[in-house]
Amino acid sequence: MERTFEAARLDISDLAARMPVGSSLAIETIRKADMKRLNGLDGLPLATLSLRWLSAPDLEAVPLPATLTELRIWHSSKLKSLKGIETASDLETLEVREIGLLEDAAALKLLPKLRSLSIIGGPPSLQKIASLDFLDGLPIAELTLTAIDGAKLDLTPVTRLPNLERLYLHGPNFQPAELAKVAAAYPWFFDQLMDLPDYSIDGMPCKKCRKRRKELFLKGKKGLWCPQCESKGLTKVLADFSELVASFRSV
Repeated sequence: MERTFEAARLDISDLAARMPVGSSLAIETIRKADMKRLNGLDGLPLATLSLRWLSAPDLEAVPLPATLTELRIWHSSKLKSLKGIETASDLETLEVREIGLLEDAAALKLLPKLRSLSIIGGPPSLQKIASLDFLDGLPIAELTLTAIDGAKLDLTPVTRLPNLERLYLHGPNFQPAELAKVAAAYPWFFDQLMDLPDYSIDGMPCKKCRKRRKELFLKGKKGLWCPQCESKGLTKVLADFSELVASFRSV
């Protein structure tokens, strides 16, 4: 069971005396004045940690336990760098959601056990990332990039993940050519796109036939399609994208 505390009421010494190995902890509203209350956090036998409303530009001031296997950081608009995360050397799963402009994530390369990485934005603001170069060569098996401001992002580093098995790229503004690079590198991801998953939000069916619409997000194109009522336009979009993917495969 996860225990949740406001940072201003956190007592690390008390937790240390009572917390069993493999525990889960959530800390919220971590103001600059509360950062000192995190002293000793690295001595807790935590497996899972969640940080919300963290008032810090990086993680160097957060003493992360080496025992962590899962870390979640969310709603932390001041966080711009993951420097310091390397102290959580056993980390396997990382989720960052609705943080500031992610300028530096190079420290992820110092996490040899990292297998799952999620970077997620949220309405109404897309998550901004300066560059995806930090992904190049990471040993992760699963990558999620959802609600990302991807209009100018080069997705080439996504194609250089040697152990990748699952990929979720979701959002309306990734350039078609960039998505095509990724689809050319991972045929299973191409099939995933072509399968046209159901739109995930209820209550927005096709206005004509009232059936659930399908998703295909390509910048400059509509993202929701009814295969029955819009089959002609959808067929052309799929054919054009398939040709684009084929052009990258032939390079």
